[in-house]
Amino acid sequence: MERCVVLFGHIACFVLLPLQIFAALSYIVGLQFFSIPATPLQELEWQLFTACVFLMIGFAYLLDRHVRVDIVRERFGIRTRAWIELTGFLIAVLPFCVLLIWQGSLETWSAFVTGERSRAALGLEYRWIVKATVPLGALFLLLAGIVVFQRNLNLLRGRA
Repeated sequence: MERCVVLFGHIACFVLLPLQIFAALSYIVGLQFFSIPATPLQELEWQLFTACVFLMIGFAYLLDRHVRVDIVRERFGIRTRAWIELTGFLIAVLPFCVLLIWQGSLETWSAFVTGERSRAALGLEYRWIVKATVPLGALFLLLAGIVVFQRNLNLLRGRA
């Protein structure tokens, strides 16, 4: 599981982030120097950003690079932190991921079946692609959460 999350995180990072930068630069250059329609590039930029965030959040969680309140966390010992991680996974991460996978899959399927596209006249089609990053990203976050949960469980059992 861990290698899968890391591999997918690297692929998302090295593919989507450069594409997002290219889309942003193209938008700026096209707007300033050429008469390129801005709407498709602008939409592509935010869609790539959304994909980056959702597809790399599990990777960030796995590497312990996610946002947290370190001022409070650092005051506790290792075992207390492990208990907080276990509890946080069961109370927050697990239900959140299950909800995102379920609802995100329904939204993605609906967008695919109905052929949902941008409301803008020159906007992009295939809205289901960016919507698919929500349940997929939640799946990778869930897998990362399971790995972190197992690490903390092993630490508490003295097998770390």
